[in-house]
Amino acid sequence: MELETAAPGSTPPSKLNLAFYNDRGLRAGWRLLIFAAIPCAIGIGLTFLIKLLGLGTGAGRKIPENLTYLLPLEQGIGQLVFFLIILFASWVMSRIERRKVGDYGLPLTRSAWPRFFTGYLLWGFLPLTVLLLVMRAVHVFYFGTISLHGRAILSWGLLWGFAFLMVGFFEEYSFRGYALYTLTDGLGFWPAAIILALVFAWVHTGNGGETKIGIVGVFLFGIFAAVTLWRTGNLWLAVGAHAGWDWGQSFFYGVADSGFQVPGHFLNPHVQGPDWLTGGTVGPEGSILTLILLALMTVVFLIIYKPQPRALVMNFAKDSGSIAESSNE
Repeated sequence: MELETAAPGSTPPSKLNLAFYNDRGLRAGWRLLIFAAIPCAIGIGLTFLIKLLGLGTGAGRKIPENLTYLLPLEQGIGQLVFFLIILFASWVMSRIERRKVGDYGLPLTRSAWPRFFTGYLLWGFLPLTVLLLVMRAVHVFYFGTISLHGRAILSWGLLWGFAFLMVGFFEEYSFRGYALYTLTDGLGFWPAAIILALVFAWVHTGNGGETKIGIVGVFLFGIFAAVTLWRTGNLWLAVGAHAGWDWGQSFFYGVADSGFQVPGHFLNPHVQGPDWLTGGTVGPEGSILTLILLALMTVVFLIIYKPQPRALVMNFAKDSGSIAESSNE
């Protein structure tokens, strides 16, 4: 898209003005900086307040065995707070840009929950189950015994369901919400999606139990999530797939995730074989089979979800600079 040519006799825009603005308003890079500054400022403020009030929990503290249920509760509440901060920052930018906050990936439409549950079951929990069945068929994974009984199954299932639901919302909205929407304006959808998938993978290198295969898997999931956004027009299916995979992995099947097996898992599995195939202590995300699965999932999704003539995609309309509504919403 080219900048408009100055009318005869009018004053051409200054170099400083061109550095900050294009024909759609403030340039994408500056908008991203403003967006990033909001959660950073809130985070600094909250950290100062916590220290001032002496509410720090202390690194490395251990939760007593009779209070382990606090772990998913703390994780879920923490991720919820982070998600609300990103949502608030997105809302502020929507006011500045005169758009709906739903334009940034999570519109409240009638198709939202059906797509979420489709993602949760068919693109999260089910692929994980297929992966583990394949690993069982080649004798490197065993489902083991049931470790929970009675009401404990429901209570732990709900607690971890809440925790991983919040993880799905926070991580997907952080990396494929406003950031992807705005970076698309500057670079185009796929360059922006690849860059943010790389950042998504890099952030996960901070997990102590990750391996190179696991990090590649995180990148491939970021690409898969971007494909779901590209085809469906929003993040509801990606959030569901993210939450369904994590819940099935950590709670239902009880496998390790980044080297950590959570308390209150339903099954008590075990593995045997080379780490590149089993994932080792990392869990199935460290297996080469997971990379193959994620690549296949992406291809299958592109085949099943064909683009529609009026499909909502991450592409700015020339006149309005907004995203058009999908015909099947």
